[in-house]
Amino acid sequence: MYLVFIALMALNVSSEVLDGFEVVKESLQKSIANATHRNEIAMQDLEFIYNLYPTRAIDVYTKGNNVKKESDNLFNYLEELKIRIVQEADGKNADINNIQQKENLDAASRVMLAPVVGEGRKLREKMETYRTDMAAMVVDSAKTAVIESVLDMELPSANGRSWENVLFETMPVAAAVTILTKLQSDVRYVEGEVLSSLQTSAIDVEAYRVNDIRAMVIPQSQIVMQNSPYRAQIVLAALDTTQRPEIYIDGMNAPLPDNWYTGSSAAIREHTFSGRMVVGTKEYPFSSSYFVTEQVATIAPVLMNMLYGDIPNDVLVALPGVPSGSVSASISAGTIINKEGTVWTVQVPANAGSVTITLSGNVAGGSRITAEREFRVRQLPPPQAYIAYRDASGAVRKYNGGPISRQNLLSADGVSAAIDDGVLDIVHRVTGFRIGFIDAMGNIVPVVSQSGSFTQEQIAKIRELPRGRTFYISNISVLDPGGKPLNLSGAMEVVVN
Repeated sequence: MYLVFIALMALNVSSEVLDGFEVVKESLQKSIANATHRNEIAMQDLEFIYNLYPTRAIDVYTKGNNVKKESDNLFNYLEELKIRIVQEADGKNADINNIQQKENLDAASRVMLAPVVGEGRKLREKMETYRTDMAAMVVDSAKTAVIESVLDMELPSANGRSWENVLFETMPVAAAVTILTKLQSDVRYVEGEVLSSLQTSAIDVEAYRVNDIRAMVIPQSQIVMQNSPYRAQIVLAALDTTQRPEIYIDGMNAPLPDNWYTGSSAAIREHTFSGRMVVGTKEYPFSSSYFVTEQVATIAPVLMNMLYGDIPNDVLVALPGVPSGSVSASISAGTIINKEGTVWTVQVPANAGSVTITLSGNVAGGSRITAEREFRVRQLPPPQAYIAYRDASGAVRKYNGGPISRQNLLSADGVSAAIDDGVLDIVHRVTGFRIGFIDAMGNIVPVVSQSGSFTQEQIAKIRELPRGRTFYISNISVLDPGGKPLNLSGAMEVVVN
């Protein structure tokens, strides 16, 4: 498995995590540069052999050119997709090496998953075709298995979703670009494996003498999640099937079983290791490194970076590599239940102060990962009373005091109340209010409604009021969404216009 950034869906991913993707991408680009240089040398060797033995080497030389052409085409297509995603986020003048909207969750989906024109399915088909073509070029079954493993398009944790949806749906730009860079690294690696195979298997030793034998480390991935194992196969670049080398890791006395090395992933940092490969009386040193990254979990309220007490709060949750249906969630106070997919509903006491949400789930291979995040709990602000009416264009307006036309006033049903601060819009049911009319003697005549609607008596008195006359709406009682009764303070001054 080489896809370790699946399911990063945070709306509020920290800048440190997004910057971490840049570090990983830069490391991959270095690997790509090294692999590209190695492949250029391999093609030069094939050309040299062809010039020496044009008749015997024409087949392998032609295959080598085809491998390079197909690899370059796929590599350049991946680069084009990276540029398009960054431009979708930052605009046509975007710089792929200086992404501004790293956290943008829509750009990758629009480029890769848009109906009809989305590139995701096309990319998957190109990768599958490339995998088949490259595997067919190799006669060594062990190397064929390695190529097919590196380019394996099956995701055990996909949970019925397509490869492209798992990789690019609601994926931050920084993560999507890193995934495509990882695919480019895979292409250059596989290109090198096929060219190496063409060098060693298609021409006998008399026609071509190997002059540079190197020990190679082939990791399943150079990026692993914390507490997940790092695995790498160590082989000779020019394999002699008549001899089985022994591989020793520095600090270990016994050789590795089956050429597989398993490294630690407990610490979040770059890990290095080295050793030697023993073939007969000769030894070949090697070294490599891999990165352990932080578990990038999503625990994000839909509205803002806090929770409100005594009402349902929708929260997005996700664990990398864990299908949404397999994620478990708990909370230190209150309740949390799954609403749909990655959306969970949280309800906490208003006096909780703060709560902690904890996620857990199993990734492919059986490893269990957990993540948690603390949130402040805020009490809801008091609701505001208003009168809802439709203006001449039919748009709903909220009036909460001052001049109002008699026509608009009489077209309203009564008094409403809600918390509406531009983020929240939580309606409270009005259960009663009083209108204070001022008679000719200056006395206040109260008329009470036992609901949120104007009574017939209130409507009749409003009709009788002359222009410019004022009345007051007060003693407004409401029920919050949880059924708790509240009395609103203050009064609404209404001037009939």
